[in-house]
Amino acid sequence: MRLVPRFLLLCALLTISTAVSGRALEDFERQIRRTPPVTTAFVEYRFSHLLKKPLRSSGTFEYRGDGKLVRNVDAPYREVTVVSGDEVRIARADKPVRTLSLQRAPQLRVLLGSFRALLEGRLAPLQQDFEVTLQEDPARWTLTLKPRDARLAKHLASIEVFGSGDRPACLQALEPDGDGAFTLLGALPGDPLAAQAKPPARADLDRACRAPAKPGEPVQK
Repeated sequence: MRLVPRFLLLCALLTISTAVSGRALEDFERQIRRTPPVTTAFVEYRFSHLLKKPLRSSGTFEYRGDGKLVRNVDAPYREVTVVSGDEVRIARADKPVRTLSLQRAPQLRVLLGSFRALLEGRLAPLQQDFEVTLQEDPARWTLTLKPRDARLAKHLASIEVFGSGDRPACLQALEPDGDGAFTLLGALPGDPLAAQAKPPARADLDRACRAPAKPGEPVQK
């Protein structure tokens, strides 16, 4: 698996992309901020030049009041990934639990930290590790993160978060070689492409991501 985590794997001014000013970022933080616990359903399509068709998985993301991030995969297998502090635990029913220390994976720590910041609505810290760009119009917004660190940029070209109002609808993580993942966020069934006879093309997913988010997503408990 590439460095880009599956968590990615977590958020009306101009139609032309501009660097985010301090005031614009503060306003946007207030717009997307949510109080944990938050639970959000997801459908993820991962594309790789080594695969003939994308890998599809679905489940829920949880951001708990104690700061833990949990990714529950329901299909095509059952897996639970918990990020707590500097430790990642991955559990599958048919395999031993795997534990990863983020102290030994600083680039992954940066990526997971960015996902937590998006969930918490704290975007200003992201500017230490990413070039943060916000594009807005009345129908939607796009938040783009591009790594500043050259080592991270070898594994991650960009992260784009698409949404509307206070609700992120989709996250796209793109790797330098063209591989990447689309994660659609919201209440299931929230994947209009799942009923297709064949897996969706990247262009279909790109259009779905850029469409305005539907009301009522994500679900807060």
